[in-house]
Amino acid sequence: MNSRSPARNEVGDFTAAVLAGGRGKRLGMDKTSLEIGGKPILERIITVLESLFPRILVVTQRDNHAAESLAGPGVNVVKDILPGRGPLGGIYTALEYSASEFVFVMACDMPYPNPELIRLLLSWAPGWEAVVPRRGRYIEPLFAVYRRDVREKIREKLETERLKIHEVLDELRVRYVDEEEMAARDPGFLSFFNINTPEDLEAARRLSGT
Repeated sequence: MNSRSPARNEVGDFTAAVLAGGRGKRLGMDKTSLEIGGKPILERIITVLESLFPRILVVTQRDNHAAESLAGPGVNVVKDILPGRGPLGGIYTALEYSASEFVFVMACDMPYPNPELIRLLLSWAPGWEAVVPRRGRYIEPLFAVYRRDVREKIREKLETERLKIHEVLDELRVRYVDEEEMAARDPGFLSFFNINTPEDLEAARRLSGT
């Protein structure tokens, strides 16, 4: 258990979940072990989320020392309920374990989550089944808010091995948040910078000045 003190929480009855199950095949290492600016990427993310959420879930596929070392007050590490189903399985696990009506979900390879952008997404949650950023033709379902009630629809997809998040979103009432709405909160859209390759990792470290 870590020694970090929970920060003051600033949002209502929401839970945050970090999906930390990817093996990082293209990167050649487990993403949860990455360090940027001398700090593990997962710890960077949790530090930001602790300032916003009363509860944080870290979803893993297997025993993960890097994740487990960050468990503490308000931070719980849980394993995939249906392993091997990719990010959609991680979202389902987060929704099952959450006691909140809404869950903000993000991937563990996104080192620069912007608190103001997260607050914007949360502000749209009531009345929708998902709130998803959209940049041009592309959506960001791994930096999004999901209503807990949609978990049964997700489970149906998982049980038939239909693992594309887009297919689930096609069946939900989704509030897409476009670039124009997000630009004032995160002008450089760094929240969506993710690390998949060694080149991405180098770029992330340059952004942090290390």
